[in-house]
Amino acid sequence: MKRKAISILLVLALIFASSVAVFADIDYSEWDSQSAYPSDVVNTQLFAPVKFLIDKKIIEGYEDGLFHADRSITRAEYTKMILTATNNHNNLDQYEASGFTDVSGHWAESYIDAAVALGLINGMGDGTFAPDGTVTYAQVIAIFVRTKGMTDEQMRAYGSWPDNYAKYAQMYNMLGNVAVSDWNAAATRGDVAQILYRNLPK
Repeated sequence: MKRKAISILLVLALIFASSVAVFADIDYSEWDSQSAYPSDVVNTQLFAPVKFLIDKKIIEGYEDGLFHADRSITRAEYTKMILTATNNHNNLDQYEASGFTDVSGHWAESYIDAAVALGLINGMGDGTFAPDGTVTYAQVIAIFVRTKGMTDEQMRAYGSWPDNYAKYAQMYNMLGNVAVSDWNAAATRGDVAQILYRNLPK
């Protein structure tokens, strides 16, 4: 009887130890509810980048619950994203007006003023900023590179616009899986999400 009791205790101990081992292997980070994120990126390569950016409040989905990865991003939207990503989105009223003729009264005016003052973004060369124009792949990379302290003057060592920034991005593998065939084309939300995710500190 005593031997039987010991055997039962040994079996129970093994079962308990196995259960602990099973639970110890669980990755609790996987418990994040995917329902909180745009359904069109769930179970795709965009899920990790989009989740990261949404969690950091750098980017948002649309009211229809989707991310719409193929849509373009405006220059104003990207300006806000970059300032948020680099923690430069607070105390925006400390910056002087940028002076662009098409920025006054725009919803992103304070973001644009800040980004210009910080040397992160330029206008169109004709006194305008084109806040509602689409941001190009070259501009996406250029603005991000400037957040690292690189200036347009320093970038001339890599050639002229936009080839210099394209070359820099390729040299430092900033694009990852994003394939850019036309640097002057409008950047898509999906590609911007992947580029930011690849280059921002985690």
